[in-house]
Amino acid sequence: MAKNLKQVFLHLSKWLSLFNLARYVTRRGLRILCYHGTTLEDESVFHPKLFMEPAIFQKRLEFLRAQGYPILSLEDALARLDRGELPDYATVITIDDGYYSTYKSACALLRKFSFPATIYITTYYCTKENPIFELVVQYMLWKTKKTHLELTCLLPSLSGKFSLIDTKEKSEVGEKLIQFGKKKCDEQQRITLAKRLGDLLEIDFEHIRESRILSLMNREEIQSLVARGVDIQLHTHRHHLPLDEMRAKKEILDNKTVLEPLVGKQLQHLCYPSGVWSQELWPWLTNVGIQSAMTCEVGLNYPETPKLGLKRFLDGEYITQIEFEAELAGYSELLRHMRSGLKYFLTR
Repeated sequence: MAKNLKQVFLHLSKWLSLFNLARYVTRRGLRILCYHGTTLEDESVFHPKLFMEPAIFQKRLEFLRAQGYPILSLEDALARLDRGELPDYATVITIDDGYYSTYKSACALLRKFSFPATIYITTYYCTKENPIFELVVQYMLWKTKKTHLELTCLLPSLSGKFSLIDTKEKSEVGEKLIQFGKKKCDEQQRITLAKRLGDLLEIDFEHIRESRILSLMNREEIQSLVARGVDIQLHTHRHHLPLDEMRAKKEILDNKTVLEPLVGKQLQHLCYPSGVWSQELWPWLTNVGIQSAMTCEVGLNYPETPKLGLKRFLDGEYITQIEFEAELAGYSELLRHMRSGLKYFLTR
């Protein structure tokens, strides 16, 4: 009900030309869009916040072109932002993680529209060329028609019988398996665990591996994108940026070690993994040469916005077209400021 009311409100606001007014008021703000994977099979049904149907992604790009949003490269946009020389409604497209589907599908659509984009790539699974273990576990539990899972059938060191019909229990067993794989297994052991889980749940792990629906692009594919002029940047090695200086720097330096030889230059831009960030990280990032860092905090960017705390709008399959338009227009941003101001006034 709340979702429907929001849609009606946004459509009415657009009809009343409030989107146009908001777009003018916020015209100096840099819009940064964030995407992840595009769908090769049923990934967007499995995880609509992470994967998007190519047809929807194309519709977004068509809207950007039709409405005259200038699409800039990240480097160009940040340089112009510093100088106060951004064109009105300037927009940057970013894509996180570096999924194979980005290489296979999204980049082809971006070339069709001649839109630049920055892809932030995490490199552990890029070098291993295996599906992402965490997503494989979640995907198999989502896809299976089995109603129960007995962990002792999976590994003697595990225990517990879980309902796969109960959402809470399914989530609990998934997290238990993911943490076991991360803490107790090496990469080959995780693959063996994933295969056994697939057998128990009657899900074909080999198809997941061969189709690459939950895999990242490899070194050769990254080099292919670089040759076509795609901007590749940093996203940590293991998709984790701990609040510990030595470990945080290692994540970035390991990421650089893989990517910089492929790209042929020093990389200076970072995307925080999982949107988790803290200002405590900023001096450490500066020490390893990071000039900008993307959060998943929603909002527009202005010259005073910290370059290590840039804001983005996370688009996905679950976002309707009218919600997307409201964000691009800056209308949703103005509503957030109004709500924040009202809350402050009422709590004084």
